Amino acid sequence: MTAVTSDAVSWRIQGAVYGLGLFNTSIFQIASVIVPLYLATMNPSPLMFGLVFSAGHLLPLFLSIHTGALMDRLGARQVMLVCTTVGAIVPLFYPMVSWIWALVVLQMFFGLSESMGWLGAQTMIGQYMHGKTYYAGRLSFIIRIGQLAAAPMAGAAWDLTGPWGAFALLLLWAFGAVACALLLPPQEIDPTSPASASGRRAKLQALLPTAADYLTAFRLLHVPAVVIIVLLGALMHVGNAVQGSFYVAWLNDVGLTGTAIGMLSPAAAVAAALFSLLTASAARLFGGLWVALVSLWSGILLICVTPLLGSYLLLQISGANGLAQLLVITLVLRGAGRENQGKAIGLRGTANRVASIVSPLAMGALAEVAGMEAAFYLVGGAASIVMAGIAIFLWQRPDVAKAGED
Repeated sequence: MTAVTSDAVSWRIQGAVYGLGLFNTSIFQIASVIVPLYLATMNPSPLMFGLVFSAGHLLPLFLSIHTGALMDRLGARQVMLVCTTVGAIVPLFYPMVSWIWALVVLQMFFGLSESMGWLGAQTMIGQYMHGKTYYAGRLSFIIRIGQLAAAPMAGAAWDLTGPWGAFALLLLWAFGAVACALLLPPQEIDPTSPASASGRRAKLQALLPTAADYLTAFRLLHVPAVVIIVLLGALMHVGNAVQGSFYVAWLNDVGLTGTAIGMLSPAAAVAAALFSLLTASAARLFGGLWVALVSLWSGILLICVTPLLGSYLLLQISGANGLAQLLVITLVLRGAGRENQGKAIGLRGTANRVASIVSPLAMGALAEVAGMEAAFYLVGGAASIVMAGIAIFLWQRPDVAKAGED
């Protein structure tokens, strides 16, 4: 795929990319409210509860690098059109199922669409916006607007209209992502790419996974900053996995309504949006990886001490990961090089899926053995041990710790 080389980025492209980020992260926010509430009506065991949410990350685990490679070859627009269309179909089926294993299957395909849509928005920051932190900062700021509206609307829709109305809202948001993908201009295919070959067989082969793509992606791990940021991104998804599954179940068990649960996100979204605008300056002052580490560590701890702090206090002060999110994007893009940006984001996505699969399953198992409250603390403690190890490494390698300066 031939990337845009001019420094000028049109507002049409910016709007489409920011819209993809907004709708796909908002889709995640809506699903994080209504899917746990819907699943709770089936009275699953903690382990089955964790399995349902792990299933949403299974297909992205195997396909993130391949999807990123397709974006490198074909451009993000073509891939996004397919992924967002899948995301606009799957929500129709959620209210129809009452069997947990059917919900597992739906989660697999919905998770693929949602995660690949977000992966595409990140890749476009590299393909069209040169991996600049200020563009990623705008993306991070704008997606918080979706958070302000999506989660409260999801909770209210659940209380007022039940599952059908709540999943209709999810469907509406998914169509927004499709519209943004259509706004993206067609991208020129690199004539040296297999995707430009003529003939049905050659074009089919260009769409299939190749060992070379995976090897190229994993070779990026020889860059210390890429290794650290991929690991930090995975740890961020530990917090997201807890917040989007057992956290909502905990709030539901202590008696909060869907509306009350949905209203918890706006304060965090405002804080994250404001923090995101400070990221470039903070990265220049302290080093990108230190900023990402401290931001993520604080966010995970605030989520994992939910039983101590109380729900509203927790989310009102847990927006610090707004600093980390865009650094995770830009640091990986810079370390990968222009021709491998999709693969680099795919590599990060693969690590994220491992964390997102393991976290709900592990927490479900811990909850069955030690109780739900203890499971929150144990997950937070395990994440803190890994964070402390990263901090020691960065302290010993100041050259790596300064990665991310513009």
